[in-house]
Amino acid sequence: THEPKFTQGSVLKDPDFSALAKHIESSKSLSGLSSGTSIAVIKNGNVIYSGQFGYSDIKLKTKVTGETPFYIASATKPFFALNTLLEIDKKSLRKNVTLADMFPNIDKDGIDTNGIGIPELLTHTSGIDNLPLVLATAYSGVYTPKSLEEVINNETVISESSVSKHNSSKHTNFKYSNVGYNILSVFGDRHFNESWQQRLANNIFKPLNMSHTSAQRSYFDAMGINVAKPYSLLVDNGNNALYLEKQDKTLHAAGGMFSTSSDLAKFVIAQLSSGVVYDKKVSKNVFPAHVMALSQQEQVSTDASFLDFKRNGYAWGWYTGTYKEQHMLHHFGGFAGDHAHISFMPSQNIGLVVLNNEDFLSARITSIIADFVYGKLLGDKETEVRINNRFESLNSKLANVEIMKEKETNKINARKTLLTFPKEHYVGKYKHDLLGELAVTLDKNDQFHLEWGELETTATGMNKLNQIRVTFIPTSGEVIKFDVEGMSLTYSGSTFNKI
Repeated sequence: THEPKFTQGSVLKDPDFSALAKHIESSKSLSGLSSGTSIAVIKNGNVIYSGQFGYSDIKLKTKVTGETPFYIASATKPFFALNTLLEIDKKSLRKNVTLADMFPNIDKDGIDTNGIGIPELLTHTSGIDNLPLVLATAYSGVYTPKSLEEVINNETVISESSVSKHNSSKHTNFKYSNVGYNILSVFGDRHFNESWQQRLANNIFKPLNMSHTSAQRSYFDAMGINVAKPYSLLVDNGNNALYLEKQDKTLHAAGGMFSTSSDLAKFVIAQLSSGVVYDKKVSKNVFPAHVMALSQQEQVSTDASFLDFKRNGYAWGWYTGTYKEQHMLHHFGGFAGDHAHISFMPSQNIGLVVLNNEDFLSARITSIIADFVYGKLLGDKETEVRINNRFESLNSKLANVEIMKEKETNKINARKTLLTFPKEHYVGKYKHDLLGELAVTLDKNDQFHLEWGELETTATGMNKLNQIRVTFIPTSGEVIKFDVEGMSLTYSGSTFNKI
């Protein structure tokens, strides 16, 4: 079908979003979890629809508004990447700085430190990995600036998927991760003697007047602004939020911002207008047009997808791909209790922001929201029929969620904890030189309880000798292995020794 292209000053009438709103409210009601969703639809430099649903705090019945800050997780990446390009453009950061320049003491072990620079780190083509760095910055929060330097120097390895290609002079093997962004942020904090959080605030948030956006949780606490609490349909918590809420220590350059749909709409408008924004009908060049153009240029090819969204390449913090036969840039963010969506079509001058404080159902609803919004904006007459069918299918699956959760819970609880020694033998503190201490205790039900920085969990069995199942991340089960004597434990490849 022919899809009309919208241009500045288009006379086509804005679509009616009332049918979409009814569907969202119906699905939330059926799910039994009234978590929040905040939507901003952008066309020709304006927000033409703002939709607010559910609660940012279910227990307190705090309604979502366009000014409710949500954690946006990996949707932080376009901001950090753009800020880096702005710093290069201002010549405060050398564009050809290499990993060898940034971290001269890095344990090379075959890593091409002279061939890895800012482009490779920010387009996920560096061919390196560092899981301990990710665990410290995104989850435990147990680190200091010095320990992060040591983690980068001592724990950076060649990514398994990159072994065959990494000695090539051109890094073309795409593997999405947080590592490159985290490494560059640690270097940047040292290089500028200023945190990446403050630089984003000075270079992007303030110029765009994003007053309810920050890469520091304490900013909102100081302002008396409540951020959306995290929930998950997959976790039986009643109306209680998930325990794992992002704090300053766990906000990082690859996933470390809270923002609102109205603030993110300003960012999308700037993307669509080559950095020009209107304030009181006066235009101003907030960002250089050539920097904005570069940030949207595909740097590496990919062959992937997420739900409805094809991912043919990656630019500077943006996935590129075709959606409804149009070129789209997008980035999403996912974490336990959160799902964020930012997307736009440059040739159509349209975009979409969807923020949720729930992770499972919200990803699926957001996919349908995008189908409706872009379908309507592109003049697809089949949109409403298709959306009706998609919501009907989703709602029928919702009826089985409780059964699915009960089956999974019964399966997990049926597993036995098999140990070489009595449980008391494994109780104590375990230490990793760079990642800090992990404490193992027994609770009143004689189950292992583990704490590591911001993380805590009650363990269940695994039906395997000296292995337990933990849910530090509330929606994800992982395994901890004790050594035979119980004098060390291993989690996500890192070994902690008993002290």
